[in-house]
Amino acid sequence: MVVFAILFMLLAILNIFFPAMGWYMRYGWMVKGDSEPSDAYLIMSRISSVIVLIVFLIFFVPLIFS
Repeated sequence: MVVFAILFMLLAILNIFFPAMGWYMRYGWMVKGDSEPSDAYLIMSRISSVIVLIVFLIFFVPLIFS
């Protein structure tokens, strides 16, 4: 359970600082030529990652370490 928590937090933090990497892994390989994620996608990806990380820290971390 602790390994899952650490992995989840690392992925959320990685997505906060490098949201384009997630876009390339999910959508970028399907597009031929040069294609970039939109600014709206990058902002929403960062915002959702911050929200998910906060919810995770509030609800699941106390359960794991209690």
